[in-house]
Amino acid sequence: MIANFFNKTKPVIVVNLLILFTVFYIISTFLTQFVEFSLAVISSKFALLVGFIFMFLVINFILKKNSLTNDNSFTLLILILFLVTFYETLNSEKFFFSNLFLLFAFRKVYSLNSGFYTNLKLFDAAFWIGISSLFYFWSILFIPLIYLAMFIYRKVNVKKLFIPIIGCAAPIFVFFTYYFYFDKMEVFYSAFNFNYNLNFGSYNALNLLIPITLLITLLIWCVVFLAPKVALMSNQFKLGWQVLIAHLLISIAVVILSPIKNGSEIWFMLLPSSIIITNFLQKTGSETFKNVILYLLLSVSVLVYFL
Repeated sequence: MIANFFNKTKPVIVVNLLILFTVFYIISTFLTQFVEFSLAVISSKFALLVGFIFMFLVINFILKKNSLTNDNSFTLLILILFLVTFYETLNSEKFFFSNLFLLFAFRKVYSLNSGFYTNLKLFDAAFWIGISSLFYFWSILFIPLIYLAMFIYRKVNVKKLFIPIIGCAAPIFVFFTYYFYFDKMEVFYSAFNFNYNLNFGSYNALNLLIPITLLITLLIWCVVFLAPKVALMSNQFKLGWQVLIAHLLISIAVVILSPIKNGSEIWFMLLPSSIIITNFLQKTGSETFKNVILYLLLSVSVLVYFL
């Protein structure tokens, strides 16, 4: 059964997941949009595929390094299934680079609990968020996640409060200096787009309504189920859980404010969502129930291509 197969982290399982993603990526690229068959376009799509594979390996490293889940492949599987379900995420280079740099930031945020190189981690996390905001402005909202993690992991002092501000400002200042020197300030201003869109009418389309409903339902179910159990777990896990919930809430805010409402913006909340659902699957004792959830996610990921 699918749950038993992915209840491990063997290299062959990761390879199978990457093959699964590649198949969906090709389907999404050539069936859901018009693609010009030229060397430049094909090379660009292939480079993006390689970028996704690199991103999944980084995520796998973050999960293992910070013990966000047990030793299994559920998170990667769930993340891939949601990504291919919201297939517009596979075609947005802007969101790809924004989320890639956010990953580097999250790696530093979740590792703050170790107590080593705290100042450097605070600077690095904010630095990567600053770069991410140059691709998609609203990712700047993840800066408060650094401060929340500082308070949760009790790493606060007056000096540390200024480090994320300096870290975030550094890449933005370099970006400003470059375009100021070449007298192209309109490019700099265009990167800081404060536009937002609170019209969710596009989510009424079945290919978005069904997976969004499934995602929200699963998240509510998982959080309600896990909340009382977290209180009985180790203090380290409880602190990590608080950071994870903060991560999810900020991600939801980014999605709500996004001026783009075609499903690609859901990407920002898929990582914390996948980790939370994984923790839920780990705590439920029924193998049948695990299989039902995973087969449901797999079925929806295929169904949306026919809607």
